[in-house]
Order: sequence, then structure tokens, then C-alpha cells
Amino acid sequence: MAGRFWREAASLIIVGSTPSSVKPHGICDADYSLLFLKRSQKSSFMPNAFVFPGGVIHSSDFSQDWLDIFKKCGYTASDLLKEFRNPSPLPEFYANKAPDSILPEVGFRIGAIRETLEESGILFSSHLPGNPLEQHDLDHWRRAIHKDATQFIRLFQEMGGCPAVWDLHEWMGWLTPTNIDKKRFDTAFYITFIDTIPRVITDNKEVVGLQVSSPSVILEQWYNKELWLPPPQIYEISRLVQLSKYEELNRFARWRGKMGFDRYMPLHINACNGLLAVMPG
Repeated sequence: MAGRFWREAASLIIVGSTPSSVKPHGICDADYSLLFLKRSQKSSFMPNAFVFPGGVIHSSDFSQDWLDIFKKCGYTASDLLKEFRNPSPLPEFYANKAPDSILPEVGFRIGAIRETLEESGILFSSHLPGNPLEQHDLDHWRRAIHKDATQFIRLFQEMGGCPAVWDLHEWMGWLTPTNIDKKRFDTAFYITFIDTIPRVITDNKEVVGLQVSSPSVILEQWYNKELWLPPPQIYEISRLVQLSKYEELNRFARWRGKMGFDRYMPLHINACNGLLAVMPG
């Protein structure tokens, strides 16, 4: 069982139509950009890496309290099941959830949205009764949620609306290889699309920098050893670089999201001149 050896996590690939409110790095050969966050050098897992926003899920992401929040937005538990459950076999990180949890397809999306807020200050919300939060209010909630993940529930209880789970599409599952003995994660990757990547404010704790760029630009930087990308990021960026049009990628992601998760765990092989990461197939 993966849950005994891998901590469950959720990550969010944010695709923004170019131009962005954050100046893209390099020459953009696609009509969209991706958001990358730089992990602190003090991080115990993948220090200095450029990654997609995300982190470890919390039990509160699966709280029954979310059902009341979604109900006020017009969605029952049955509505959520109909919207998010697809006929493909459930990945283990969905199937192993307790019976009293909310639908795992919703809970993992909530976790990805919560972690994105903590790391970048971007809140993906929906059905808001009024205007979006002012920046100082958002900063307050961000600090509170960073200290106590249950405050994410309270945010929507007080503000109204709900997390924009409909905007997140299932993309890929990644298991940290078994030769990594300090920390290993079973991560659900989602992808979302926005018109413009908004202003990003790093927390200067877990995240100390950011970059907005096209897939090919950051791959070239990695190839030239200007920055470091973990293997899942390299693989996913290499997939994205095949599609240079925002609308084309958006359509593909929506279709792909209905197919359910594939789940990869690279097999590391030490060679005389480097390290091989062998993938399925």
C-alpha cells in the first residue's frame, strides 16, 4: 500500500494565456506560459528546485464541512459525484480514503488549491457572492491557513463561495522512487487554465522565487544547467511542449481529464556516466 510509505500530495500545473501580468522569462514560443516556484535551499525535499505549486494534503481537505459549503453554492454530494467520478479504475490515493471523507476527487483538488494559495498567494475560488478578497484580507487568510489548514474551510464559511474544483483537470500521478529514503510522495497532478497569471507573492519560507515561462524556455534553462527541475517536472514539461497553442492544450487537458490518472514511478539505475530514470513502457 503506497499510503504506508508515501505521503499523499497534490500539485497544480497553472497555464496562463500570454501575455501575463508576470513578465515571462525568455522568448515565448508558445501562446501560453507556466508558473514555476523555486523551493528554498533549506527545504528538506528537493531544495532549490523549480516546481509546480503544491504540497502535502491535509485531513481537513476531506472534511464533511465542505459539503455544506458546496451546498450553499448549489451542489449536493450527488452532484459532485456525477461531475467528478469517471468510469476508469480509481488510483490508490483516491480508493484508500475513509468512508466518512468527501469524494476524494474533490478533496485532492481542494488540497491542490489550498497549497497553491499558501505558496503563491493565488486563490482559485468560484461562486463568490461579492467581489474577490482584497489583497490584505487574502494575505491574512494565507498566513492563517499556513499555520492551520482547517482555516481554509473557515475562509469559505465566512467569505462564501467555494474552491474552484471544476477548473482543475486530472493530469498524472507520480510516486517518488523507492531509492529516495528521506521523503517520498504519492502526488496527484492537476492542470488548470487562466487568462492571465496574476501577481504572485512568494512566502519566502518554503518558496523563495518564481518564474513564468513557456515549456521550451525552462527546459532549455534546465539543459544548460541554469536551474534544476525534478524528474516529474521535466517529464510533464516535455509533454506540454508538444502543444504550443493555449486553446489546443486546454481542449486536450479537458478530454484527458476524463480518462483518469496514469501513475508513474521512475526506476533509477546508476550507470557509469550518470543516472537513468526508466519509465513504464
